[in-house]
Amino acid sequence: NIFINPRWNLNWLVKIGFTVFFAFMFLSISTCWNPWLIPDSSWRWWLAYRDAMSFRASHYFVSFMSEASAITAGLGATKVGLNTLWQLQVTQPHNIEVPRSLVEVVVSWNLPMHAWLKKYVFRQARKNFGSGVAVMATYGASCLLHGLSAQLSAVLLSLGLYTWVEHSFRLKLAKIMNASIETRRDTDSKYSNREGSAWVILVNLMFGLLAMFHLAYLGVMFDQSESSETGYSWTHTLSKWRNLSFCSHYVVGAMVVLNWII
Repeated sequence: NIFINPRWNLNWLVKIGFTVFFAFMFLSISTCWNPWLIPDSSWRWWLAYRDAMSFRASHYFVSFMSEASAITAGLGATKVGLNTLWQLQVTQPHNIEVPRSLVEVVVSWNLPMHAWLKKYVFRQARKNFGSGVAVMATYGASCLLHGLSAQLSAVLLSLGLYTWVEHSFRLKLAKIMNASIETRRDTDSKYSNREGSAWVILVNLMFGLLAMFHLAYLGVMFDQSESSETGYSWTHTLSKWRNLSFCSHYVVGAMVVLNWII
């Protein structure tokens, strides 16, 4: 169908060029800039952020290259008036590196996979078992699709717990304070204190910094060690988290208690 009704134009070529450029920019950040800017002698939390950021940047490289290959094949074309625009998206790095919440991070990480899991796993499980079970079932399915890697499973299941607690806690706070501080932006204007309010911005910023802290902690084990070639073990994962005193899990545990209290 692509060749019978061709849709290629200058916008198509420009979109491919920019997408490939961004892909290799993130590849250079992952393999060159991060190790150079944050050397091995740095503070352990800087090292955690560096390793996690390198892993995320390598993911962006793969995502942008997959986006470029799909657009090259003619996918993602949208008619806007007389013009054909190319709007296919695989990932949104700005929502991950400067996050509003962990929920926003997991949505923006892989948009096609998020849509697939939401439609075929989350919604189906929620009908019969409720939201809590649906969240864990979704992350369980993601573990399976990632090949049941011990390290990835530990991260994904932790993310399942984190996002469920964060969503529940911030929803309660939003209702109590009548403010737009939920995990996702309030587009329906259902709260009196909206996104532009100074103190609402400050609260969302604090939660965003907390999400960045969790991302550094969860991604710390994806380093450039020899295990990256053969697969990481549970002991490698636990040793990395032990080096950071399991801080992130303790913070989420405290949030569970606060969520229960309110």
